[in-house]
Amino acid sequence: MARKQILVIAPHADDEVLGCGGYLLHQKELGADIFILVGTIGCDMTTMTLNPQNRQDFNVRMAEFGSVSEILGADCDYIVQNMDAMLDAVPSREIISKIDNVIDIFKPDEVFINYRSHHQDHIKMYECAMASLRPREGFSPKFVALYEYPFILSCQSDIKGGAVYHDITDNIEEKIKLFDLYSTQIRQYPSPLNEAGIKKLAEIRGIENGTQYAEKFYVQKMKI
Repeated sequence: MARKQILVIAPHADDEVLGCGGYLLHQKELGADIFILVGTIGCDMTTMTLNPQNRQDFNVRMAEFGSVSEILGADCDYIVQNMDAMLDAVPSREIISKIDNVIDIFKPDEVFINYRSHHQDHIKMYECAMASLRPREGFSPKFVALYEYPFILSCQSDIKGGAVYHDITDNIEEKIKLFDLYSTQIRQYPSPLNEAGIKKLAEIRGIENGTQYAEKFYVQKMKI
């Protein structure tokens, strides 16, 4: 039986864990092949100089991304370097072309894309990913869905698609440990980018689904 091919498209390295880390951990155990494509890693040194607290050093972020990908048994790549919070300045053609290439070579059965949110990088990656998933000759993924992250509750009305839940009660702690590898991205309250924020959203989705903790996906396409 062929191994399932799963492609995750993310604006930044950490969105993939926040959105579908529990699902990916389960799929790794089932033997799936996973590919994570990130829009951008790091930001330019000028921005870092102006803001010494900036947490987007390219080498540090790449090391974090590599550690997470290793645990997931995933192949990983990024589209552009040092454009964090500036993906809207990158030509769509460049981003779409990269996604096209990955899809053509990897031929994923399932594709997970970030929902748009209100962040310019998330908007750009969502739009480019959906453009890349246009009908093409000879191949089409069987399943395409949007994943959430902890800021979802402030802009949920922007999301379209039927809901599918995945129970992560048995690996919520593993998901949090996976996110903790992105140590530069952990924020303190009231930001939800921390253990408490991850658990609270997963608990809300669990209540909706009749489980303790869950991830929620918005189906854009499903072949049955």
